[in-house]
Amino acid sequence: MKKRILIFGLLALLLNLPQISFSQDAKERKAVSDLNKQKEKSQEEVEKELVNRHLKIQQKATRKRIKRSLREAERRKKGKHPQPWWDRWFNSKQQKKRRKRT
Repeated sequence: MKKRILIFGLLALLLNLPQISFSQDAKERKAVSDLNKQKEKSQEEVEKELVNRHLKIQQKATRKRIKRSLREAERRKKGKHPQPWWDRWFNSKQQKKRRKRT
């Protein structure tokens, strides 16, 4: 009878031991998530800085062309025409149509 109680006690102890010793508490999880958020923010800042630096190097006409094409791309994403209707009606010169690249 004593052996059974001893074996049962050891078995219960071994089953409960990994849960207690290897689990992460809320503070550790929060610290890890904060570090991940900070890494993402710093990476986003670096990307923004590189884009701004690239734009500053370009000539003024090129910057305008880049901005215009970005606006058109955003309109296409939303399912709209790349130029507003008033631009198409009242603009006398014909512009090249840009095709989607696949």
